[in-house]
Amino acid sequence: METEEELNKQLEDIVAKIGKAERELKALRRHPSESSKGKPGASFIAGKERMIEAAEAAKQLDTLKQREHEIRAKFHSDNH
Repeated sequence: METEEELNKQLEDIVAKIGKAERELKALRRHPSESSKGKPGASFIAGKERMIEAAEAAKQLDTLKQREHEIRAKFHSDNH
């Protein structure tokens, strides 16, 4: 059985990872800057790759949030 201190440490780590994953996902979902005066814009392939990376980041974020929920539930059950 994990101690309260261990659960707090795990929760702190998960929350930090969630924040990082959310920032990464936001950056991936942001539209690439539009082309300006003759500079080529993002290619179709690059756009597809960004979409794939965003989907993977979203999946990772969901996993992290589920883990956070599990830790909080365990923490709550240990207090009662």
